[in-house]
Amino acid sequence: MKEFIVHHPVATEKELEMLQAFLTANQLPANDLTLGNNLLLVYFNTHENLVGSGGLEFYDDLALLRSLAVSPELRGQQLGKEIVADLLEAAKEKNIREVYLLTQTASFFFQKLGFKPVSRESVPEAIQRSSEFANVCPASAEVLKLRLR
Repeated sequence: MKEFIVHHPVATEKELEMLQAFLTANQLPANDLTLGNNLLLVYFNTHENLVGSGGLEFYDDLALLRSLAVSPELRGQQLGKEIVADLLEAAKEKNIREVYLLTQTASFFFQKLGFKPVSRESVPEAIQRSSEFANVCPASAEVLKLRLR
């Protein structure tokens, strides 16, 4: 039986700290996350445990998808796919044209959802200047893009 999951945007510093701890536990970068110009979603199970997360950083009509994580016990149960769908719906509502992401481990997952590999050099400058692109992820991380419109 699939566990009931609820989600909401991160709105407080306390929630941000909880998200950062969750991402760190899932071996993802977290110390550059802010409550600024972005959307960070957290997903909780019925026991109010944080079990998933995902985020978008907005740069005019572009977005950087980041911080996608699912608790090990829920992997393979479509929660990651649901989180990406929620983020892409939010991106469409903000009239985002393209969504980029960096990954070292989940390229196949994202390609199944329609993302395509692109060269680092082809990424718009606004995304290249993001903390995640410029400082956090290594140069070996694969870059993927999804065109929304």
